[in-house]
Amino acid sequence: MTRSVRLAMGQAVIEQRSFWRSAEYALFTFVFPLMILLLIGAANVGSYLPGTHIKNTTVFVPGILAFGVIVAAYVNLGSKVAVLRHDGVLKRIRTTPLPAGAYLSGVLGSTAATTLAITACIMAIGAIAFHAVPRTSGLPEIVGGLILGVVCFGSLGVALSSLARSAESAAPIANASYLPIAIMSGIFDPTFSVPRWLSVVVGLLPVRALAQILEQGYTPVEHAPVTDLFVLLTWTAIGCALAAWRFRWH
Repeated sequence: MTRSVRLAMGQAVIEQRSFWRSAEYALFTFVFPLMILLLIGAANVGSYLPGTHIKNTTVFVPGILAFGVIVAAYVNLGSKVAVLRHDGVLKRIRTTPLPAGAYLSGVLGSTAATTLAITACIMAIGAIAFHAVPRTSGLPEIVGGLILGVVCFGSLGVALSSLARSAESAAPIANASYLPIAIMSGIFDPTFSVPRWLSVVVGLLPVRALAQILEQGYTPVEHAPVTDLFVLLTWTAIGCALAAWRFRWH
């Protein structure tokens, strides 16, 4: 194991400790998706998608999986980086012997660990409370979707942090930029419908693409998974390019 890898792993552990010690971050990032899952999921028990034999909860649970990824990798990470930059922490870290790559890898590794924990809890609650169990043959879609989702929304979160003019504005900007799209994508209500033209626009954004890729892991649904994968890959490339271009230490 190289020195950079050891430093990155050590930084990830430090970031995880900091995350769980912060009640605000832990409550919003970890508990909020679980509350949404239980509250809305309970209201959809026993209902089916119109004209099908597919339970609403079978589609709703993977939607909340996507929501958990977005909250952890986009909102939480973007807000945290903005706060660290505003408080001068990033500037001070840049002057230490810790390599920049090791620090950023540690931050992203901690985000991935948090996302993994949220995913495990959502899947467990979905299976126990709502009998929404992923298909064995659909596990590759779930694993691949989660990995790609963390990279995509993590890079977009880092890029977003550079747009915030202050630490206080980061979280509102992040929430305002994805919550309306999440609602229109049907993440919170699988039966939610929008005008056709608006559905086409939402389909070009990564929120619905991630939700539908994860949905394929639970039940085959009539939409194009290749198109969803292309949309998510495109936004991943855009996010990485924006993060590399816009990221600033101070």
